[in-house]
Amino acid sequence: MSKLPFLPLTMLALACNVYAQDSSVNIATQSGNSLGLTLSGYQYKEPSLDVVINSALVGIDYTGTYAFGNDWFVRADARYAYGSAKYTGSGTQSNIPYSYYDLRGLFGYDFSFSKLGGFVLAPYAGIGYRYLFDNQAGQTTSGANSYNRSSNYVYLPIGITHRMKINDVHKLETAFEYDYLIQGTQVSHLSQAAPYLPDVTNQQFRGYGLRLSSMYQFSEWSVGPYITYWNIQNSNVVTQPITVGKTVYRLSAQEPANTTVEAGIKVSYSF
Repeated sequence: MSKLPFLPLTMLALACNVYAQDSSVNIATQSGNSLGLTLSGYQYKEPSLDVVINSALVGIDYTGTYAFGNDWFVRADARYAYGSAKYTGSGTQSNIPYSYYDLRGLFGYDFSFSKLGGFVLAPYAGIGYRYLFDNQAGQTTSGANSYNRSSNYVYLPIGITHRMKINDVHKLETAFEYDYLIQGTQVSHLSQAAPYLPDVTNQQFRGYGLRLSSMYQFSEWSVGPYITYWNIQNSNVVTQPITVGKTVYRLSAQEPANTTVEAGIKVSYSF
């Protein structure tokens, strides 16, 4: 009978132990889904033409991950971002609808380093597709006619994620990625600028992207900054005949080298 008062204490100790195990953060790649909201600043440049497009973007992200249980995993990413841009070049133009989406399929493997402070390195690779639409048809302040453009990138993402435990419920996940451009396709609707001009499609085969993000994760929520950079070289040159009045000319069109920088902050919920 004298041992009965210790029973509640024993049960409490067991409950605390179970809670401690449940609350201990797992830094391995986990199966699940996440939805994210982003706010960012975006800048596109064509240095040879002194063209700059600036925009504030609001985006939504989705990530679905499946971990096989043997350290291998697969992941699907989808992102859509939209904003109102300002063009500076041949005059200026404001309130341009600007949007892109990015779709990726990835696979990777977890390497655990429990004896070196406790962290995971998870290299990954896959295939990505990025589509951007620049709804710029109209006229700039200098009187120049502008036109819609679409940009398509097929690329190979190669990256690594570093994941470490901060405490029993918090962790830090940092990812660095290199994106190798397989092919870019630029469609310029020149006919919107002048009826005698054809729409032109250019191909790009040289370029790369870089991505860096760091997310502080607590419970189901995470927050952190990110930056994305693209550097694309000159496209091929497309030559087509055009007729102005009764005179036939040859139009040569090339998509110039350009860079894109997007930097912002992301808030994500995992489920």
